[in-house]
Amino acid sequence: MEVNKTTLPTSFRITGSRSNAFELRNVLLNVHVPELNKIQFGDDNKSEAPRPLPWYPDELGWQHSAPRSTIKKSPAFQNFHKWLVAETEVGNISRQEAVSMIPPLLLDVKPGHWVLDMCAAPGSKTVQIIEAVHANDLQDKAIPSGLVIANDADLKRSNMLVHQAKRLRSPCLIVTNHDAAQFPGVYVKQDLTEEKKPIQFDRILADVPCSGDGTLRKNFLIWKNWGIGSAIGLHYTQIKILLRGAQLAKESGRIVYSTCSMNPLENEAVVAEVLRRSRGNLQLVDVSDQLPQLIRAPGVTTWKVMNKENKWVDKLEDIDPKYQKKYAKSLWPPADVGQLNLERCMRIYPHFQDTGAFFIAVFQKTGPITDISSIDDSVSNKNACDTEDASVAETNENDIQNFCEETDMSNDPDATIVDDLSTNDVADNFCIVPIKRHNVDSSKHESHKCPKVEKLETKVEPDEEDDNQMGSQKRACEEPFIKLETKVESEEKDYNQMGSQKRACEEPFIKLEIKVEPDEDNSQMGSQKQMCEEPFIFLDPDGAVISQIREYYGLSHEFPTDQLLVRSVNERNKILYFVSEPVKRILQAPDCSRLRVVNSGIKVFTRQEANEPIKCEFRFNSEGIIMIYPYISKNRVVNFSLDDLKILLSEPTPLIDRFDENIQKRLKELDMGCIIIYIDPCKERDAIILPVWRAAVSLNLLYRKEERRALELRVSNFYQ
Repeated sequence: MEVNKTTLPTSFRITGSRSNAFELRNVLLNVHVPELNKIQFGDDNKSEAPRPLPWYPDELGWQHSAPRSTIKKSPAFQNFHKWLVAETEVGNISRQEAVSMIPPLLLDVKPGHWVLDMCAAPGSKTVQIIEAVHANDLQDKAIPSGLVIANDADLKRSNMLVHQAKRLRSPCLIVTNHDAAQFPGVYVKQDLTEEKKPIQFDRILADVPCSGDGTLRKNFLIWKNWGIGSAIGLHYTQIKILLRGAQLAKESGRIVYSTCSMNPLENEAVVAEVLRRSRGNLQLVDVSDQLPQLIRAPGVTTWKVMNKENKWVDKLEDIDPKYQKKYAKSLWPPADVGQLNLERCMRIYPHFQDTGAFFIAVFQKTGPITDISSIDDSVSNKNACDTEDASVAETNENDIQNFCEETDMSNDPDATIVDDLSTNDVADNFCIVPIKRHNVDSSKHESHKCPKVEKLETKVEPDEEDDNQMGSQKRACEEPFIKLETKVESEEKDYNQMGSQKRACEEPFIKLEIKVEPDEDNSQMGSQKQMCEEPFIFLDPDGAVISQIREYYGLSHEFPTDQLLVRSVNERNKILYFVSEPVKRILQAPDCSRLRVVNSGIKVFTRQEANEPIKCEFRFNSEGIIMIYPYISKNRVVNFSLDDLKILLSEPTPLIDRFDENIQKRLKELDMGCIIIYIDPCKERDAIILPVWRAAVSLNLLYRKEERRALELRVSNFYQ
């Protein structure tokens, strides 16, 4: 307990899928660490420089214990902190608690895997999973065939998750908003064939909400608010989430269950009950040989339950009969606990390696899970648990179609996992303080119910409104199935009369006929609190917009233009997004409406407004430039030296005549529009690829201010 009274060290990861990951690690090792080791406070009192986590692969996980006072006093620490913040803002570094890094490592994600993160917010583990899916990016320009669905029950936290994951710029990500215990089934095409099957995942992470007593070193409110009822109240919710994950996993798939709690009622008791309900089709995996330098303790096989009088109770029958209905029998060790291999679970204690506390269990699915009903439950246990969610216990995974069609997974979709706890009615004085979730006021979403639309015919014409204003508007909800009939009519444009006006798209008049097919059961619409979300409309790869982009930038036919989409049918689209092929399959699934998609896709092209005529209205977006660069010709690529790069960064719009004569000559050969600046790799460092707007007499780096700041620091550190 003495360790729990000390400050938790700060830990962070260098993003493992980025081409410059090892460059950043070398900057840390060769530039910052030596300077920080020189600092002394008093006689022989050296500061503690950042150190790599001994168990994290490739020295990409780090930890440091410098207090704020040290950072304020030392210029070296201030420079290190500035570098850390800048690289974090652009996604090259992720600040994350050390023990939180372990579950994604044990998940063993490969680039081609389909992965579900059931309780993903705030997103640090999701980021690790995305990195693993993109692990082959350095060797292969192909877009990964893997998929990551990051789900969270809280809509606000789902949006925070989007912000966290967006920094990795992955086209393979879908963010959804569902109660994890009722994650819906969706039929999708499998392996590029026409056959549709229920979506199942190679890997599933269930980092469930918990009492959080393992976070005592950073969450000081736990010391005050913790109560014995927290674990009891969360126990069955955790079982439901893990069971749903087991159903959604493929046979031979891997599931990782984790909590930031040390309470066996949330850990081994949950694992034991799920193993028993899976009836031999789920097994604990022995991972003692993985991450060998990680110190861990085995799972426990005996534990007790404390009642409301703060007395230890050996079995359910010892509870006062009038309170028995509030306790699940699964809270106690089962009779066959010795056969469940609970010692294969992993417990991380703070005093082992100066971290927080964490519990991890790794499962492998060995067969279909067709019956997840309770085993040997007493009547009181059924009152406490089974009546809370009978539909889950009756789910037949062997026929997931029945689950999709007969179980309405969207009933009360805005109810969070915490809301489930309120129905458990554990004990009057029990304190439930779940970690990872906040209550959602469902009344706030009542106004977002979407009206039924039988048929809508919309003409999309040039619009003066900027996409930046779209976020604050209430958009019409996307209905279950949208059929698009697109007609492009030519129109003469007099560019001399355009002036400073926003020009129309090359497809000046697009007629979209949207036919919405009604749900089978309209009676349930009233109880569904649907989230209104922008639609996903895939562009015609042979349409005028894509043809213009292909011709202007020399876009290779190898690039899958059929995976480009827009997010609005009513406004002049400013941004073109790109998604991977698996994401497209899901978004185009006939029953995709079961999924409440919060966000997907990365920005690759942005409409650029100019005061003078330009040949192509769309420029590259910094978010997608690295992904699309291998597919474009070098017609609009200009090679820069480091000196020229420094001039580009010296002011917002440097004049062209400030650059080298050869650069000036090359720029004058190009018409006004977007170009790509390429800086050759040197000193074993990767190339730098930048989108730049070539104006009449100047250049403008198309970077956000935080991206620009990180680039400036990188240049000063890399090329001294």
